[in-house]
Amino acid sequence: MKKIIATTAWLICTVMLLSVFTDAQAAGLGRIHRDRLEIGRALIEAQSSNWQSILPYYTDDIEYHDPVVDIYGIDMMTQFLGRLFSSSGDLVTTIDDETLLDGVYSASWTMVGQFNGVPYSAKGISIIKFRGLSKRVYYQRDYYSENDIMINIPGLDQAAIGFRTYYRCAVDPTFDCPLEGVANGSVSAIKPTDSPLNADKSRNPIRSPIKLRRERLAIGRALIEINGADWQSLLPYYTNDIEYHDPIVDIYGIDTLVPFLGRLFVSSGDLITTVEEESLVDGIYTATWTMSGLFNGIPYSAKGMSILKFRDWSTQAYYSRDYYTEGDIMATVPGLDEAIGGFRTYYRCAVDPTFDCPLPPTGALAAAPAKTDMLRPASAFSLRQNAPNPFNPSTEISFVVPDGGANVSLRIYDITGRLVRNLVDGFEAAGTRSVTWYGRDDQGQPVASGTYFYQLTAPSFSERKTMVLLK
Repeated sequence: MKKIIATTAWLICTVMLLSVFTDAQAAGLGRIHRDRLEIGRALIEAQSSNWQSILPYYTDDIEYHDPVVDIYGIDMMTQFLGRLFSSSGDLVTTIDDETLLDGVYSASWTMVGQFNGVPYSAKGISIIKFRGLSKRVYYQRDYYSENDIMINIPGLDQAAIGFRTYYRCAVDPTFDCPLEGVANGSVSAIKPTDSPLNADKSRNPIRSPIKLRRERLAIGRALIEINGADWQSLLPYYTNDIEYHDPIVDIYGIDTLVPFLGRLFVSSGDLITTVEEESLVDGIYTATWTMSGLFNGIPYSAKGMSILKFRDWSTQAYYSRDYYTEGDIMATVPGLDEAIGGFRTYYRCAVDPTFDCPLPPTGALAAAPAKTDMLRPASAFSLRQNAPNPFNPSTEISFVVPDGGANVSLRIYDITGRLVRNLVDGFEAAGTRSVTWYGRDDQGQPVASGTYFYQLTAPSFSERKTMVLLK
């Protein structure tokens, strides 16, 4: 009897000790979770006034990437942050959504500020990875589009606007396209079809949380890896009031999403997206991915990250946003590659401690050959922005000649500086003059899509502007 009592007492003590240990372990993990949330938030929202205080949260072998810069090690990271906040002293980043799962923190955010005096506003998303059970970060990647900055830089703005205009003409059913022959036909007649994944449109609080999680992971992955062969079958996984955003397009409602996807896969029938890492927390699915395909017949590859939000106890997504850099696509498009290459050089000169900067110490934006060359005294000469811009197939260029008239020349150059077309060369009477360029060279041959410069030259006057031809 005594032996039974002793054994029972031992079992009770063991159970109590295990309970205390489990509670302590859970409390410890709870503290780590809270600390990691605060640290992740602090790293994303770092400012010029506190960036040095966040350095202890990085490991010595920290690895950091954004669309332009790759950083390895704490020494490089310190120099990078110092240069970044020196160039963007008023930078403010505000977190919109955040998740933390298995030591991986991700957050979507809005960033506003100035980069070397150029104001901008950008949306992005970041992924941060913590080491083991520690509070130190060994990996960070930021996803955003350089075009949000380029669009405010004279000489680069037209390339950014031109690309976005072309893209919206191709895929955005709500956009009044100013270009001819670019917009795809309407596909609004397409209706959702039965899904092979058996989409459940209803909210079902009785569904097993484990089963729901498994289904949401599969659906989230399918919606990110959506392609030309299966996009119609995946439509039931969106709510009727679905909201979708990428760096260029904003879509509201299933009736708008359907023609958007239809146009997208007509334009990019070979588009392939592969999920690399994924997480699901509280109905929010996030994934990093690589996307490859053709743009206007030119191959490209881009990395990005997406966030999907599911309706409560449902397998339907009511919100979706893709983050990627347009620069990865523009970098392979003749006429746009020079602009994005120039910006990336400029950005790396400003912030990358490993980069052998080819620009003068003044930091002049070598990527903007369209920047005005001013030899201008007090004069009534002026050169106006062409319209429309971007254009296809023709655009009008206007300029003003002062009283008395003058000998002037108006020439078109390509991105390399080669003379393409001489539009005006001789005496012009006073007043506002206009000339139309039909996208042809001096031999009458059509020129390729891309960025072009037009320059007006007259006695004691020279000015150059940028235009974009998109076919």
